[in-house]
Amino acid sequence: MASFQFIDDLIPLILQAHDHWWPRDYLSLSTVSQSWLFYVRRRLYKHPSINSFSSSTLLARSLSENSSLLPLITGISLRPVVVRSSHCRPQANQLSSLRFLLSLDGLQRVTLGGELAVKAERFLKLLTMPDDIDELHIDGSSLGQRLNSPPSLEWNESMAFQFPKLKELRLTQLELDITPPSEAYPLPITTLILEDVHITNGYLPHLLNGTQSLYRLHITTKDACYADQIKLLLISCTVACLHYEVQNSRAGRFVLDIDSSNAGCLRCLHLKGHLIDLESLRIIHEMCQNLVELVITGRVVQITPQEWRNFIRSGAFSSLQRLGLPWGTSGPAFVAWPPGERREIIDTCGSRNIQTLLS
Repeated sequence: MASFQFIDDLIPLILQAHDHWWPRDYLSLSTVSQSWLFYVRRRLYKHPSINSFSSSTLLARSLSENSSLLPLITGISLRPVVVRSSHCRPQANQLSSLRFLLSLDGLQRVTLGGELAVKAERFLKLLTMPDDIDELHIDGSSLGQRLNSPPSLEWNESMAFQFPKLKELRLTQLELDITPPSEAYPLPITTLILEDVHITNGYLPHLLNGTQSLYRLHITTKDACYADQIKLLLISCTVACLHYEVQNSRAGRFVLDIDSSNAGCLRCLHLKGHLIDLESLRIIHEMCQNLVELVITGRVVQITPQEWRNFIRSGAFSSLQRLGLPWGTSGPAFVAWPPGERREIIDTCGSRNIQTLLS
């Protein structure tokens, strides 16, 4: 009977063919052969995710005992949480393990969450090689709405100097204190993501420290005061893609307040949860002539299907390639459009080669 030898070069292709491998799957595959172990390790250790202090100790021990694993790590997520029922604080060896993990060479992506999101600037100072980091995420979501020692970050100019290659900054569910810099030090940031971040002090332009342009600005908030913060940011720098979502049903009528010289740079605009009527849409059209993608969703949009069709037929947004709609109108209750109305809008967009996006 003929025998066939497995070709090891197929292993990375097999691993890439499926996006939902579980850790136990990797464990089983690693026992097949040394070749499988080699490729599985590269995946497992590329960006380890730690959600407890005990796990950080185990990972630190594995790396200390097997130095060949160290070059595999290019990023790390540390979100350890103290179990409330245990009433115990992290042990000295666990804190030592965290210091070890934060001192790893070659880290390019770092996420700090859980207890490390409380006064997160303390733990950012433990990074021994911050020069290589291009993605930074401070995530306070796992602590919920904790009143005692809430997630927080103090950002000042020393932080900007610490991350000279930072391209993406993401902050999630925390209090942000921004100290104005004494001098401009533009960061290479192209993406800024703020998810339910409460700014307790300072202004967003100071967070960027003089950066002149952003590719992507993504803001999700319950805070009505963000409109002023966004206005200041859009004055100080250009933005190519803006995603602005409000999670507050009492939000007032949306007004796009952007510097006219910067409005022409906006290519992609996503608005969700805003009260938008036909007049708001006209203002967006007048100010943002170069949009290629416009997405307006939420349950407080007051534009009817007929108004959408007329607006599209008028030739507005001459550069538009993709349009996302709420598929309903608030009047004041939200009423979904019937299938016939949807089809007419899709056909109207098709006549201008505009792709409609399902929301």
